[in-house]
Amino acid sequence: MEIPYIVNARKDTGLNNSKIAIWLFLASEVMLFGGLFSSYIFLRIFADYPWPERVLPVLPGLLNTFILIASSVTVVFAWASLKLRNWKAFKGYMSFTLVCAAIFMVFKGFEYSAKLGHQNVQTTDFTNVEGHVHYDDNDKADNYYSVVTNEILFDLTSYYDQYLNRITKQIGDKKVTSAMDVVINDFDGDKLIQKPLVAKDTVLDIVADDGEEGSLRYILAEAKDSYIETRAHNEQVRESALRQAWKNVRSNEGNRFTAVTDLTQYDQAQKDAANEEYGRIVEAGDFGSILKNSGLFKVAVDNAKIDIKPSWGRMSEKKEGAKTGVSLLDQTVLAGVAGDSSIVLNVDAIDHRHLVMKGREREYSQDKINAMIEDWYANLGDSQGADQLRQYWGMHKEWRELWTAKLLKDYGTDEDGKANRVPIDIELYRITWKQMVSYKAIMDGKDEERNTVTLDNVKHFEPGMIAGFTGANHSKFNPTDDDHNVIAATASFPELKVAREDIRFESVFSPKMNNYYAIYFTITGLHGLHVIGGALVLGYYLFFGRKMYEENPEWLANRVEVAGLFWHFVDLVWIFVFPIFYLM
Repeated sequence: MEIPYIVNARKDTGLNNSKIAIWLFLASEVMLFGGLFSSYIFLRIFADYPWPERVLPVLPGLLNTFILIASSVTVVFAWASLKLRNWKAFKGYMSFTLVCAAIFMVFKGFEYSAKLGHQNVQTTDFTNVEGHVHYDDNDKADNYYSVVTNEILFDLTSYYDQYLNRITKQIGDKKVTSAMDVVINDFDGDKLIQKPLVAKDTVLDIVADDGEEGSLRYILAEAKDSYIETRAHNEQVRESALRQAWKNVRSNEGNRFTAVTDLTQYDQAQKDAANEEYGRIVEAGDFGSILKNSGLFKVAVDNAKIDIKPSWGRMSEKKEGAKTGVSLLDQTVLAGVAGDSSIVLNVDAIDHRHLVMKGREREYSQDKINAMIEDWYANLGDSQGADQLRQYWGMHKEWRELWTAKLLKDYGTDEDGKANRVPIDIELYRITWKQMVSYKAIMDGKDEERNTVTLDNVKHFEPGMIAGFTGANHSKFNPTDDDHNVIAATASFPELKVAREDIRFESVFSPKMNNYYAIYFTITGLHGLHVIGGALVLGYYLFFGRKMYEENPEWLANRVEVAGLFWHFVDLVWIFVFPIFYLM
């Protein structure tokens, strides 16, 4: 049976099936993105922390806006070319549309990569320090919980091979011994066979990967199998005993349950009787014994230094030298002494706004809030990076005074003598990466005529949008030597070491960071998926639409028109995304 109105429109509506379907689909899309944008607005209005502003690089977002607008124009030209039966022009315009989609995703990939490689550390006084974390020998971010381990407790039901591999690799040639006797249960039908697996103080081989007898992996695997079989046996014993207990109660076995026989199973008296009978049956062992098996295996380690990613678990005590334990997500526990778990990063922004907000909530005076900020810089230590950050703060205070005076001069005062416009908190209490580059240039006297802090001088040395295409450009403004070590004397982003016990919260700029980034990645991620989906459909028509065009050009034109409507919607969503996230 032929489906009507695939190509030709209905006379009463003037629409074909595909166009009706795409409008219904776009209506659902409007509700989806409308809900997300509404969530963003409410989260921003009622945020209990300083909302991130001016944190996204404008240039890639601006270019992507023009790219999508251009692609929306060319997809219309492609549709018009089909209407004019010009296949060659259709191919050209559609190819340009797909190239625009690819460039859009490349720019978005650069932006995502910059965010996910950028670290934020919030200290205990709510100051936020941003920068790039140093890298270890494996080119991975040097951000670990470090513990000098003397004991490891494995949960047999959940230990994870990736965690185990990292732990054993770092133990290296350190001595590892069993901290407990382990006896496993084996079942030959209903017959129980118990045999020792490993004795306490037995030295274990942690290098063997093939599970050879006597190795740590072999013992864990055997103990796990035994535990699972033992637990299954115990559950079967309990289930059989409970069934028999209720059967005895209901049948009044031995006339022992006359008082509760006429009661229902929901009456507490009958439940108590059944529980008591269950206990008697289990103790008598009518269906077998309940076997003991803790499901844990403990080993002793000869003080091996083990570094664990913070995302893998939690550390109980983070101060270096204190007794601590790291509980991993797979329930493995490393016990020992806390090592140096500090985060070392090249700082490219400092934000005191959260500290200021907390001070205002507690009704601190402005002088006290200022003193808290000064104390933060005073407690940084004596390293070269700390001294450079203190200099930046001193220069920023000079800049703030000049900026405040300029606003007063430009906008004047009201009838009560108050300034019509004053600097906002992000200008007063946040030092951006561009300002750091500028302050460093002034400090080093790169231009003899611009070696003092003035509004013009600061603006003059600030990098442009191209230099900071995706954010703080460490490769350009933090020059390195031949061994890839940052040259401190010429670095615009000084090195700072933050002790783990002084960290309240740390994260890369990911959805974990805060509500802003959670909804930013949600909306832009969904939008990116729409771009990919739309590009796949348009690409199908470009590369596989020739046959459809030869059979019925109008059919292909209708399909491209429908896909074009979706592409226009994708463009429209970005028109909302760009100002809301990048400009406001």
